Amino acid sequence: MAWRPAIVPVAPPGSASFAPELVAKAQALGRGGYCAAYHTRKGGERFAGGYGMETPFGVIYSTNITPDPETGIGTWSEAAFACAMQKGVSRDGSHLFPVFSYDHFAKFSDDDVHALYAYFMTRTPVHVTRQPSGIPFPFNIRYLQVGWKLLFSGSGASNRMSPGVRSGIAALTSRRA
Repeated sequence: MAWRPAIVPVAPPGSASFAPELVAKAQALGRGGYCAAYHTRKGGERFAGGYGMETPFGVIYSTNITPDPETGIGTWSEAAFACAMQKGVSRDGSHLFPVFSYDHFAKFSDDDVHALYAYFMTRTPVHVTRQPSGIPFPFNIRYLQVGWKLLFSGSGASNRMSPGVRSGIAALTSRRA
């Protein structure tokens, strides 16, 4: 469970391969999930990442979710995108930090994930060098996220969290709303 195999990169799909109504549906989903807020640094290109989120362990910077093939998700298949959205595992097999709300996105239907993939793959690619997270050792070890997932992720995770943890998460997410 701590190690996941990488998902093979794909050629970026063309924007014309996605129906306009599918992209429009996903635009509403993206607004509801605050995708632009969390994946756009102040003064930066929309969805190009770099937004810094303070945590008790250090700063984590959001990733580029534009279809740029080198610095974004341009070579991600829909299966890789769904794995990140619903399981918190990146295309390269590494576990994502729980500041990315994959436990909430796991509740999205397959159709919603498909629509979001279409939406992001039809955005303008932005090439941006990723800023490394400021998480110190040993908290920066990605496979340690498995422990967090076992404790808090999945169906009913918020019910298993203590009231203090729930209120802390709510306070963190309300700062961006």
